[in-house]
Amino acid sequence: MEEKTLQDGTLNKGLKKLYVQMISLGGVIGSAYFYGVGGFIEMTGPGAFIAFALGGLMVFCTLYCLGELLVAMPTTGSFISYSREFISDGCSAGVGWTYWIAIIVYIPSECIVIGTILNMYVPQISVFAGAVIGCAIITIINLSQVSNLGRVESILAITKVTAIVVFVIFAVFIALGVIGTNEAPGMTNLMDRGGFLPLGCIAIFSNLAIIVMNFAGVEIIALTAGETENPAKVMPSAVRMGALRVVILFIVPTFLVTLIMPWTKCSYDTSAFADALAYNGFNALSHLFNLIIIVAALSCANCNLYAAIRDMFSLSKEGMAPGIMGKTTKKGVPITAAVFSLVVVWIILFIYSFDKSGTFYSFLLSCSGVATIFCWAAICISQGVFRSRLKKHGLRAKDLRFHTPFYPLPNIIGVFMLVASYALTAYFPDTRIAAIVGIPWFLIPFIIFTVMSKSGKYKVKKEIDFEKVIEEIKSPGYLDD
Repeated sequence: MEEKTLQDGTLNKGLKKLYVQMISLGGVIGSAYFYGVGGFIEMTGPGAFIAFALGGLMVFCTLYCLGELLVAMPTTGSFISYSREFISDGCSAGVGWTYWIAIIVYIPSECIVIGTILNMYVPQISVFAGAVIGCAIITIINLSQVSNLGRVESILAITKVTAIVVFVIFAVFIALGVIGTNEAPGMTNLMDRGGFLPLGCIAIFSNLAIIVMNFAGVEIIALTAGETENPAKVMPSAVRMGALRVVILFIVPTFLVTLIMPWTKCSYDTSAFADALAYNGFNALSHLFNLIIIVAALSCANCNLYAAIRDMFSLSKEGMAPGIMGKTTKKGVPITAAVFSLVVVWIILFIYSFDKSGTFYSFLLSCSGVATIFCWAAICISQGVFRSRLKKHGLRAKDLRFHTPFYPLPNIIGVFMLVASYALTAYFPDTRIAAIVGIPWFLIPFIIFTVMSKSGKYKVKKEIDFEKVIEEIKSPGYLDD
């Protein structure tokens, strides 16, 4: 493959099908998954898996809408380019910058988790030193060519998924009374402590925003399109399997946790998976799961850094960030976007180290989830506008290589649930700060680029040429390619 010069600003298409799937999965299953499941069970009771099924519906709606756009218009700009083409310049800038900020402030939190777990087992390594080690590893990975990043992330993601599968197998045997120190629980843990929904149905809906935050990261698949080998063939299966895997990996393990351990023993402070195994006599295995959290945190931080760098690169290509952020190395690494993003990550990590109270950490972490709501809503709306434009050109769903089923229901359901999530985020005191801070994060770039667009000063070439997209779809043999 011919190497690109630094001035080309062209990404290297080095991501294979497996790499794309693993990067998408890696962005979702981080330390928040292993800790967050227990915390969510604590807030909802044994019926927590129903809430994750509800979140799964949002994932399906969003990913299928995204998949239709990706296959029809594979672009490095992903949802930034789609928002610009089908909504507005301002919305595109708002979504892109909000997403970048949210990811950047989230990455150091995963590094701190790495330091916390390392310190637990090796006290000689301080929490901050462990966090620095984790941040250094993801720095090295993301400064190398994308094929190397894909290989490393595949190994990390497969390790996480294997651990979850092992837990599921053990939990099933525990539930059947085949293994473990306790008798087969039957329905005891599900029904004896206040019933299936001890805190009421409202507990599920009141925590809808947290559900969105738990599934945040599935949209990273969009940012891989510009570096994927043959995206028209890779993306459809990646979207289908990505949605299925993410939903199953949340619903099934969560149900099994509440089946083999009283829900009242779950909390945000420890891993529900490790606690459930220890509760049933598998202490050594529970320690192994604590160590898996290091892998999960490293993988999630790595994927999110990848997403932040590509997001900044895409903003530059759309003229919404300095042009220098669109430069790449000869091997297709967006080096300036990477260096800039990494500098900010390291600065925030050092700020975290001086925040002994954890206030700064909690503040930024709570704000990062709002970006997911903005991003997913923009995806659903963009796909709806895309479909309406196709209709004007005499095209229908059957003319596309991949299309969202039951249109327009996924768009309507997705947007409705996301609006509800934001409203609930703003309503409850514990999460209200996220909704408040998310507004200026979105509005400032939205206003700036809306004004620039209307003034005629913003004439950067779009990543998407819709007329060419229509011509391609109408061309003979399009569906056979």
